[in-house]
Amino acid sequence: MKPLILTLLLSILVFTINAQKTKTKGRTSPSKTPITPAVMYEKAEIKFDSLTHNFQEVIEGQDAIFVFVFYNIGKEPLTILDARPGCSCTVSDYTKEPVMPGKSGSVQVKYGTRGRMGVFTKVVTVTSNASISPIITLTINGNVIAAPQEVH
Repeated sequence: MKPLILTLLLSILVFTINAQKTKTKGRTSPSKTPITPAVMYEKAEIKFDSLTHNFQEVIEGQDAIFVFVFYNIGKEPLTILDARPGCSCTVSDYTKEPVMPGKSGSVQVKYGTRGRMGVFTKVVTVTSNASISPIITLTINGNVIAAPQEVH
């Protein structure tokens, strides 16, 4: 009886931890585990899981953050040279070290929603040493809504 109870408790614990990893307040990241693409090109080449992300609704005051994952599907190291946001309300960060063939890196995009109610679409232009697609545009969009009012 004790092994059955311990197994049941362990299963519940694993399920709870896994569910909490995918649920983040005011932040969104890819929920599926992507499969690393095969190396296909002689020189460095970049392949993103997705080029766009829709936040749907974001509460005003919470940063809208998304991490775009990319892979080097070439046979030479891939280097992100820049990830430039289209405006000052958007900030980006990216993998600075060279990404080896078959490996992944990321570009994090953060949109500050404080004082910015309504629909938004923001872009980040990623420049790399990729041989075929050295310049790629990533897009985030959504709608900033008012935070619930506190009742006194």
